[in-house]
Amino acid sequence: MKRYFYIFIFFAVALMSCSQQSERDGAFRKVVAYYEELGDSLKLRAAEFLRASAGYHYGIRRTIPADINGVLFVHQEKADSVFKHYLDSIGYQVEVGKPVWDIDVLTDSFLIENIEEAFDSWKKPWARNLTFDQFCRYVLPYRNGDETLSDWRSYFKHAIEPTIEDSVADPMNLQDVVEYVMRVLRRRVEYGGSTGAFCRELITPLDMERLHWVNCSNAAHYTTLALRACGIPCTQMHINWRFTEVSHSSVLIPEVGTNKHAFRVTLGDTLMLMGAPKDTMACWRVWTLDYEPNPVLTHLMEESRHRQSHLLKSLAFPITRGDVTSLFCKTFDISQPIPDSLRSEHLFFLCRFYKWKWLPVREGFAKGDSVYFKDATIRQFYRLGYLRGDSITTFGTPFTLVGDDAISDVQQRIRPYDLTGDTVLFKMVYACKDDETRVSRKMTTYYWDNTNNWHPYTGMAKLWGYNASTNEYRLFDESLRSTFKPVFHLLELHLPCWTIFTDDQTDRPLGYLVTDSITGEGCFMQF
Repeated sequence: MKRYFYIFIFFAVALMSCSQQSERDGAFRKVVAYYEELGDSLKLRAAEFLRASAGYHYGIRRTIPADINGVLFVHQEKADSVFKHYLDSIGYQVEVGKPVWDIDVLTDSFLIENIEEAFDSWKKPWARNLTFDQFCRYVLPYRNGDETLSDWRSYFKHAIEPTIEDSVADPMNLQDVVEYVMRVLRRRVEYGGSTGAFCRELITPLDMERLHWVNCSNAAHYTTLALRACGIPCTQMHINWRFTEVSHSSVLIPEVGTNKHAFRVTLGDTLMLMGAPKDTMACWRVWTLDYEPNPVLTHLMEESRHRQSHLLKSLAFPITRGDVTSLFCKTFDISQPIPDSLRSEHLFFLCRFYKWKWLPVREGFAKGDSVYFKDATIRQFYRLGYLRGDSITTFGTPFTLVGDDAISDVQQRIRPYDLTGDTVLFKMVYACKDDETRVSRKMTTYYWDNTNNWHPYTGMAKLWGYNASTNEYRLFDESLRSTFKPVFHLLELHLPCWTIFTDDQTDRPLGYLVTDSITGEGCFMQF
């Protein structure tokens, strides 16, 4: 709760902070003057790049207990909840300070050292083909997130960069260079999920090496800083998975310089080529941690000040994020009509249904009688919404986007859940153990009705058995136990085509029904 209090307080004045930056950025004025005197126009431009966005950044001091290492090594294999309870019981807490704006604490010597070392790394074989803009975006920034400022660039640059050319056969091949650096990093820090119960927020590289075991966000943070210190272009990503509802952090090596295929890396996985965007990639939005502010999110922050909306502040935080969803999966720019009664509104959202609520996941751009959304992904349960007070009010019919490549018109991919069309027989399977004794099982499923609400349906699912030697399925009873093993309960029900539904075992929609073109039965399409 304290963290979000700080978000609201500090980002409520973020834009004001930027407007007052000229009164507070004495360090940047000295740096600019320094490079003007040297006559180095390129480094002067780099200093101006950093100066332009510094007012949007701050750091939070997070102090790790001095003797935490042994506790983590002994207990890191425990489940998150057990591990957190144990740490609480012995009083091991991360001490968290208040946010401190960069322009209030940066020194000219710190900035000049970062610029000089970044430019030196730009000369390396794997980095020298980067354009100036690519260098500024993926190598130059002196920070990655909201960690405390530290001498990470000098630390990693002197420890790792000198060994690369002697250890890699082709230093122009960025994939080979990255794989070598990752091998070095994995000896210093390891990915351990349960340590997230102790510290989820970003900390300095030295603190991470003290912990040794870090969660995915700190692992990606650590990797990003180490790679950038060596002149390797990269950015940290936050991936929101579609099926599991579990997010994950990774590091993106973009298609820049000598690198012809974007790929991603983590401490816990091998290098993964991005390839072409896919329908099968299960993510609904992928963010990068950027140094520059996102114009769309900046607009939301300005709207939040105007409307006194904490919701908009949370949607815009942090405003230094970029959307790279289209690198992962196929995305589509879609439009939807705006009802006459809402023509005076100009701030719309594409909402996604999760945990029985409609959550805004994409910003809309109203134009005339329609609202436009960029980079929407398939197999989501969508509905339109607009801001009313400090909450989102939904309207219209829920819909999804289908991924059928035979459909050339993007608007034809939009399929509404209006409960029209044929009623189909749908069969839903619930797995069971092979010693199951219940020949029927009461199951409740929920489907979307014509009043745009969930409607429960309860039925008896019958037990089925399987004979492995004959490859045969039958309705099960005890007389079959010697030859058939129970495998699932089968619930049969009639529902309208394009029905969306869930069940009482999950807190999110599972999928929707379409008609199987061969059998005519309802076919389950998972989100």
